Order: sequence, then C-alpha cells, then structure tokens
Amino acid sequence: MRPKNKGTIINSVFLLCVFCLGFFAAAPLKMNAQEPSPVENETAGHDSDDLPEFRIGVKVDLVMLYASIMDKNNHFVSGLEQSQFRVLEDGVVQKIEFFAQEDVPVSMGLVLDLSGSMRGKIDQVNRAALAFLKAGNPGDEFFLIGFNDTVELLQDYTGDIDEIRDALENTVVAGKTFLYDAIYLGVEKALAGVKPKKAIVVITDGNDDTSYYSLKELIAKIQESDVQVFCVGLLDELPRKGIFSRWSNSEAKKYHDALVSISEETGGNAFFPRETSEIRGIVDEIARDLRGQYSIGYFSSNAASDGTFRRIKIELTGKKTDGMTIRHRRGYYAPR
Repeated sequence: MRPKNKGTIINSVFLLCVFCLGFFAAAPLKMNAQEPSPVENETAGHDSDDLPEFRIGVKVDLVMLYASIMDKNNHFVSGLEQSQFRVLEDGVVQKIEFFAQEDVPVSMGLVLDLSGSMRGKIDQVNRAALAFLKAGNPGDEFFLIGFNDTVELLQDYTGDIDEIRDALENTVVAGKTFLYDAIYLGVEKALAGVKPKKAIVVITDGNDDTSYYSLKELIAKIQESDVQVFCVGLLDELPRKGIFSRWSNSEAKKYHDALVSISEETGGNAFFPRETSEIRGIVDEIARDLRGQYSIGYFSSNAASDGTFRRIKIELTGKKTDGMTIRHRRGYYAPR
C-alpha cells in the first residue's frame, strides 16, 4: 500500500490537534452553563414527596424592648396583657411576637463620680450602691466604673457583691468630672455582658469637664445600643422656672437637661435628689423598675438594611390604661 505524502500527514495531525484543543476548551464552558443550582444539588436523589420546603427570605433580627408602666401616682403597674400594648416603628404598627413580664437577669454597671466634689457624699453613695446590688436578681452580673479626670474599670463583671464592696472601699476621691466619657464607656462595657438585659446606673454631682466624647456623640452611642441608663444627679442648684415660666439659664439646667435626654432615650430615668440621703430610696426604685418591666419583641416590617435610625413608640390601649405613662427606648439603628 502506498504511504501518504509527508505533507498530508503533517496537515492531518495539525487538524487533529486543533480539534482536540477546541473540544477541551469548550467543555468547561458547557459544564459551567449546566451546573445545577444549590437548591438542585440539595434535592438531587430525593422523590418529589420528600423534598424539603425552600423559601427565599431576608434575615431579620428580633427587636427587644423593655417597658416600665407607671400609674398616675407614679407606682409600677403589673398584670397588663399583650392586647393592651401597641408598638409602632416610624409610625407603622408592628406585630408583637414576644411578650412577658418577668424578672430578667441584668448585666449591670455602676458608674460612680469620684471627683473631688464628691468627697463628703461618697460614703452614702457607696452604701446606696451596695443596697441596690443586693436588691437585684440573683442571676445578675455587675461591674464598677469610677471616674474623675480619668475613667477606670474598678471591678470587672462579677456576681459577688463582696468584690464590689472591696472595690468601693479602695476608691480615691479627687480630680475633675469626665461624665460623658464615663457613660460612653459604661454603655460599651454593659454591651459586653452576657445577660439578656443591659443597664447602667450613673451617680454624679458635677457638670462634664470637657470629656473626649461630646453629648451628641454620647446620644448617638446610646441610640445604637440596647442599654438602659439611669442617672442620679446630685445638683447643688436645681433649675427653677422664672416669672415668665422659662427655665433659668444656668449650668445646672444644662446638666439637668443632658441627664434627662440620656436617660429618656434609653427607656431609663433621671433623678435629682435634694439631699444625699435620698439616694437610697432612688436606687431601690431603680431596682424595682428593672425587675418589673415588660419584655416586648417584634420583627420589623421594614426589612431594608439601610442603617437608618428608626423611631419606636409603644402605646397602651383600653380604658383601664388611662392616666398611665410608659418608658422605653426611643429607637434603634437598622443593620447595614
């Protein structure tokens, strides 16, 4: 048999190589185009009757609120039912998914003013602070922050009140008052707690002495956290209304308004005793408040992850709730 021409053989081999290269280059493209979706992978090998139910959804977080209800005599109200509450987010009614009135353990911080002006008051403040801790839930955890011209963690989280007592006995009272810094760092520390509810109690007698954080920055911080802030302000001069029903323009008034704003934004409360001896009764009231709050949870109907601030309002319904007031945090920042 006559062999083929050498040039013909070379041309044939060349064409065969081109064909093979083209086939293997095209194969992955074809495989990728036909690659099954994750859902198809999950359902492969199952009969149609055994297929799990697949849904497309958006991950949402439960918005938890803690509400304190007071009657016209400023007494705590218990025994209300879920049907008597209505929650609105940016004016839109939300569906309540969780409701209870129970004593929820708290991650609690005491934030104490140790500036020089507290020298004659600190003993009574320390005794009131210890009484407050003893009135809490056995499952609570506590930390202690002291502040003057620095902010210091005097005792990390503990359930042992004796450790808090030892830290209080070793405090040194001197210096200025970096109030906003102390509250800011107290909120951050409370957020690190492991208990369902977070709160701090701030006891101070002075104006802020140029903290690193401004009041505006502090308000923004507490708005994005779920920490209740209770303030006890030992003002030397309580703000009074003048003859034209306007508050006197004083440092005490500025300080008073700042503590009220901080507390109300978080669902806490601000107190301004005239005498240091009144602190004991105030911290007892705060302890009762924390232990008697209503827990309310809902999933926001606004699923947008836009990082915007959303205003919350809780309303009471029904004739039996007439004259009652309610405290709760004013809003939260949506996730981004």
